[in-house]
Amino acid sequence: MSELEKNFHAPMMNVLLCVADDKLFLGHRNSDWTGIAPILEADIAFSSLAQDDIAHSSAFYELISSVTGQNPDQIAFSRQINEYRCADIVTKSDQFNWAAAIARQFYCNVYDYIRLQSLSNSTWTPLANLAKRICAEQAIHVDHVTSWIEHLGQGTEDSKNRIQHALDEYAPFASMLNESPEGIEKLFDGGVLINEGCLFTAWKEHVIQIVNKSGLTVSIEPCSVVGGRNGKHDEDFTRSLAELQEVFLTDPAAAW
Repeated sequence: MSELEKNFHAPMMNVLLCVADDKLFLGHRNSDWTGIAPILEADIAFSSLAQDDIAHSSAFYELISSVTGQNPDQIAFSRQINEYRCADIVTKSDQFNWAAAIARQFYCNVYDYIRLQSLSNSTWTPLANLAKRICAEQAIHVDHVTSWIEHLGQGTEDSKNRIQHALDEYAPFASMLNESPEGIEKLFDGGVLINEGCLFTAWKEHVIQIVNKSGLTVSIEPCSVVGGRNGKHDEDFTRSLAELQEVFLTDPAAAW
């Protein structure tokens, strides 16, 4: 199916904004580490991951634009706070704590990989094709951050304690990645998205497998609050959005 029926537009835009906004804000947060990561190799890698996430977000904003006719930059930067659909973990400040940055990246990367796998089975061809392409790149992100979880978990007692604390601190926010976008059931019922079971369960199992292999533990409960997927955001999000909008709002019509 190359054309999306009009009655599916609104719920599909919610789903796509969840992906695009997650990617945009995570990439923005990770770009803060450029030039100050613990070692040169990590500095280069994290900067590259940030660029990838921002490029992925751009691709999803362009897909949204193909349906709504809106300018992709306007979609990315000119919405009101309650119109953004990212989970707040992607904007949560890591306070320039490397273990916290890795924990945040780990939870988000594993979730994105599983989410993109699911979206790649959509009957809407443009989405399926985009998700398949980005999923292949996302696998590299997962491999990279998994190596860091293993390195820190199996390193010194200090590194193990630091990454364990970060995983525990971010676990409640990580569960909010699984908050359902409004209208997704309509896409399932209409066969536009394939309901392959609970993404939370698949994500949690993958996370626990990697964490346990690294000599660490994690406790994650299903999301039980209304949060970022439905426009309810915290102060970290507000600060991140202000940073992202600062240049754009000086001249919204400028071409970059």
